Amino acid sequence: MNLDRLDAATILGARVWIVTIGQTITGGSGENNKVSDTVLPELPESYANPGDWIALGKVRTAKPQTDYKTADVEGVDDTGAYKVTELKMAQKRKLQFSTNDITPEAFQMTFGLTSAIVDGEEQSVFASGNDSLEVWACYEMTDAYRTQTGIARILVRGVLSLQNPLEAKSDLAQADYELSVKPNALAMFVAGAAA
Repeated sequence: MNLDRLDAATILGARVWIVTIGQTITGGSGENNKVSDTVLPELPESYANPGDWIALGKVRTAKPQTDYKTADVEGVDDTGAYKVTELKMAQKRKLQFSTNDITPEAFQMTFGLTSAIVDGEEQSVFASGNDSLEVWACYEMTDAYRTQTGIARILVRGVLSLQNPLEAKSDLAQADYELSVKPNALAMFVAGAAA
C-alpha cells in the first residue's frame, strides 16, 4: 500500500464483481471451463472490461464484518494468583455492501428463483429453498477521493444473499448484499492491486 502514514486520510471506495459457481468461463476446457472451488476466470480489469465476472452495480457503501465468540480462560499466573483472561475468537466473516443499481441477481434472490433470469423465460416464484448464490467475489478497495486507484484487491469464496428483499417505495431502490465468506486456499489479499 503506497499510502503516506502521515497523510493517509482518504475516502474509501469499493468495487465488487462476482462469478457464480458452475458458470461456464472462456479460456477453459473440459473440467476447467466451469467456475468451482478450484477454478476461476481471469480477474476483472474494470467495470468496462470485466471478462467473465459481473458487477452488481456501483457500490454505495461497503464494509467487512466479523462475528466473534468470547470465552474466559482461567489459570494461575507467575504471582500464584488465579487470573481470568478473555479469549476472542472469530467465528464468521462477511462482506456487506449496498448499491442503488438493481441487477437481475437481486430480483433472483428477492423472489426465490432457482436459476438466473432470462427475458421471456418463465420460472416458479419462491421455488428456491435457499435465496442465495454460491460465488467467488472480487472486492477492490479504492482511494476514491485523491487518486481513484486501487488500494487493495480481495478475492473470496462465499455465499451471496440480500440482507432484506428489494422494497418498492417512493424512493431510490437499494440492494443490500451480504457475502458470507467460506475458507478457500485461493482466497487472497493483494495490496495496490489496481484495476
